[in-house]
Amino acid sequence: MTSVDMQHGRNLLCLLIAIYVIIGFAMAGPPPTILITSSPSGGAGGVYIGGTYKGDTPLDLTGRYSPGTYSIEIQKDGYVSWLGSMVVKESETTSISATLTPYKGNADISSTPAGATIYLDGNYAGIAPRVITDIPTGIHTISLKQDGYYDWNSEIEIFARKTVTISARMEIRDAPYDGSINIQSTPSNAEVYINDEFKGHTPLIIRELGPSNYHINLKLAGYQDWDVSVDVSENEQEKISANLYPSTRTASETATPTSPPSSR
Repeated sequence: MTSVDMQHGRNLLCLLIAIYVIIGFAMAGPPPTILITSSPSGGAGGVYIGGTYKGDTPLDLTGRYSPGTYSIEIQKDGYVSWLGSMVVKESETTSISATLTPYKGNADISSTPAGATIYLDGNYAGIAPRVITDIPTGIHTISLKQDGYYDWNSEIEIFARKTVTISARMEIRDAPYDGSINIQSTPSNAEVYINDEFKGHTPLIIRELGPSNYHINLKLAGYQDWDVSVDVSENEQEKISANLYPSTRTASETATPTSPPSSR
């Protein structure tokens, strides 16, 4: 065989290999699309695949993994790590969407004197002393309110699986508050509870209330309990009129009663 024939053979072989590679790529299709998101996203932690850090969410790993199954972990400070599997298929889209659960802790709250109303992040949370459980980690606002005392306000930091102890010493208020709530009910003589404390029977005017949100509960034998929350402002009187429903009604007839808009 002459050198010309050998060169021609090599050229033909290279051409066949090139055609094979081109056809192979064309048949293989586009690379697998991989999209990873989390709620909440970003932050300290990140995405780990097979134990190796790959970046923060949202994360696009298109074309970086061949078909197969991979272990995946998504981390974020203050949240429980999300563990799962990522199944990558040829020419398909793999989407991972992880909802992260925050770590939680507790707060053991007491007041001197006892009986102060607790508000956590502005929401009614009970009467001191009280242990509040399952609070998301992080910074929270706390307020304690009690008739005849100045409000006690602070911030607390909740840590995962720990209990924070809060002891609030209430300061006596020099001047009385002047807000009030005028409570009427049909029928009358219902027991009135404000922030779980018994105050008397309807009709009833409760005076010397500080500016705050108050939870009101009415109870009367033979009737459904009635609940509402009302905001009291300085120098203002809130009026509440409650229609109590007999407790013998059927479920379809006992929609949760609401009070009419307050008038001053």
